Amino acid sequence: MLPLALYISDEFRLLSRTQLQRGISQYFTVPDQLLVSAWQELKTLTPDVWQPGYDQVQDCLDISLPARLPPPLNIEESNQRFNRYLDSSAPHNSPLIVNPADLHPRFEPLLSDRISEGVSKRLQVIALAAREQGREVLLRSPSEETLELTLGIFTSTLALPGLEGWNHFGICLSAGSKRALPTLGYLEHLGRAFKLQIPVLLLTGAPEPAEISNAQHHGYPQYPVMTDPAHCSIALELCNSFLLSTNNTCLRTRITAPQPFPAGYSAPVAPTDIYLPARLNATGAMRGQWLSEQALQEALQRVQREHLIACPLIAGESCADTLARERFNPAQVEETIGEVCDCTETQVREAFQLAVEAQPDWNSVPVSHRADLILRWGQRLQQELNALAALCVRESGLGLNDALGDLRTAINLCYYYSAQARTQLQTRPLHGLPGEMNQLELHGRGVYICITDDNDPLATLVGQLAAILVSGNAVLVNTGSATVFSATRLIELLLETGLPESLVALLPGPAERVSAWMAEDYRLAGAVFFGDASEATALNAMISNRSGAPLVPPLTHSSLPGTQLVDRPLDNREVRELLHSAFSFAGQRRASLGMLYIEESIADQLEAQLIGSLQLLHLGDPAHPDTDIGPLVSRQQMDRVYHHVERLRMRDRLLAQLPLDSRHDSGFFVPPTLLRLYTLDELQDCVNGPILHLIRYNRENLQRVIDEINRYCQGQAFGIHTDDEELIARVRQQLQAGSLMINRGLADLSAGVRPAGGAGTSGTGPLYGGPNYLTSFVRERTISRQL
Repeated sequence: MLPLALYISDEFRLLSRTQLQRGISQYFTVPDQLLVSAWQELKTLTPDVWQPGYDQVQDCLDISLPARLPPPLNIEESNQRFNRYLDSSAPHNSPLIVNPADLHPRFEPLLSDRISEGVSKRLQVIALAAREQGREVLLRSPSEETLELTLGIFTSTLALPGLEGWNHFGICLSAGSKRALPTLGYLEHLGRAFKLQIPVLLLTGAPEPAEISNAQHHGYPQYPVMTDPAHCSIALELCNSFLLSTNNTCLRTRITAPQPFPAGYSAPVAPTDIYLPARLNATGAMRGQWLSEQALQEALQRVQREHLIACPLIAGESCADTLARERFNPAQVEETIGEVCDCTETQVREAFQLAVEAQPDWNSVPVSHRADLILRWGQRLQQELNALAALCVRESGLGLNDALGDLRTAINLCYYYSAQARTQLQTRPLHGLPGEMNQLELHGRGVYICITDDNDPLATLVGQLAAILVSGNAVLVNTGSATVFSATRLIELLLETGLPESLVALLPGPAERVSAWMAEDYRLAGAVFFGDASEATALNAMISNRSGAPLVPPLTHSSLPGTQLVDRPLDNREVRELLHSAFSFAGQRRASLGMLYIEESIADQLEAQLIGSLQLLHLGDPAHPDTDIGPLVSRQQMDRVYHHVERLRMRDRLLAQLPLDSRHDSGFFVPPTLLRLYTLDELQDCVNGPILHLIRYNRENLQRVIDEINRYCQGQAFGIHTDDEELIARVRQQLQAGSLMINRGLADLSAGVRPAGGAGTSGTGPLYGGPNYLTSFVRERTISRQL
């Protein structure tokens, strides 16, 4: 990491542009104390700079910054905003402040290669028009997350024809940014390279609330901005230390009046601590930042060089008693990625026997010890975040963002169940008469079987293992065939934390065959199933028909698409949220949006918004940073979705579909598609894929809509966008939804905050990731003693 003292030292001039870019990325989410310590060091090294009266950039600009608009939804809207900048009629003595996100509907760091040239050319046109008018142009980065992208576009624009020697094209910079000083150093380097005086407007005072909420939502280790008022002042002083040094020869800097902190303001807790004491908040990957992307690409490259092997994992040993079958890359089916050996019936029996023998000792281990182990597993997964996500991308075809998000959910489930176990699974005192002691003990039930599909592959498996094991049980696992390599690695990391090896076994193979072997064993104490509702019914029947075996409570969670209802116009953010809910995970997530009911009066407008935004999505190699949607997990799944689309296409129900090209010929790609339905009766079967069905309705027919959803989508996730409190109350009372999201997206599971699950055909048992889930895996015992 480049020391901040370097920026005001003589060695600064020796730094290359690449080194300065790296310095900006390094300081994205450093702890506040690192900058405070650097400030104290600089005060010692350069006492003259910190003398009273020599401490501020003198030119202060009293300016009202324009409000940031939500990003444009489509190309047409970005064209309108571009034209407004060209036609701006503000006074010539005030700068034209341009938000580059207004110039492209997908102004995102991961799309840098696709959008930078177009945005730079638009900025060139704006700058040339302003030059003719004698106005100054200042770029304002939409957020800290897009600062590196904005600086890259700013650099490219400076090199375009017509801007040579023009000293009135500059940038706005938040002085409270932890990257403010490194950014000033980079801008100084640009000024020297282009022989320009670059205007810089330092924005001072309170941080933007969006910067804090973004860091919390994405799970950054620290905030990218100073959040303490005293630290914001220190950040400004650090900027001044450079601006008033001899290293600054090309920056013409002014400051704005400080943005006041709200009354009663207190600095927020760290993003990792926002949910305490319920759980820690797992740290997410800082997508779009140079160093973070570099680490992710290195992890992907390492996985691509590996030949993956998965075999039954019993008592910590890899056992292969069958011929291996090849596994192929779903994005490039000609490419073999590894081999899988299916388990045999004998291995299932062996694993059962070992688990039965090991479970009583594990059940007697103190709850705090079991909780510590699950916590360590979550921390270990956090350490392996990039490698595990890369492995999941390669074998399942999930986009990198989806794999990272799924893994972060898995880690949060570990943190949550670990914390829950410490409070919920302890022995509790009961009331009694004088002279007696009464207690309630909670014990593991025994050996569970856990059968999971390929939806939410990492979070599903990790969450179930964490809940089953922390409750004092043993578990045999049969996971989806498309993610068996990831499952192997997850369980290997679990065993590394110190879990007794016989407590968990991975038994790959066709679910219908392996589940039959596991479910018929009379020693079975419980079953957890994630998959198709009909398969859940068959498993339950199989378990119930065991003659002489104890009753077993099955927990099932079916993969039914979610439903949303919209009765008001949506803003750009909400439309993007709908598309994310429908098409993230290629529509294969457990709570993916599959059916969208739109009130007739707003249907034309919303459909046009969805169709326009759909065309901006990118379908391709899931390992590429700019890919939004990857392939489906298997040819069978792809064929099933295509059959459904073609059936409705023949009935003229296709509203929009992203076009395919030759790049998609060798993978299980299905383009995101919008289809028209008039009623759910037209659906022959549940389809998981990048398909969104649009259904118009009239307000007077709302009861029919509610009845229809309850009939076909019982207990599934449901969302509603409305400002009508009476409608919200009606939906809450009548709709049989396992999860009800009001004015927010469906694909938004968060352990302990927004648990998920269903009822009826959508599943049984408590919501997973919720406060009652662990109690499903224990049996109660009362102890009463006369004293």
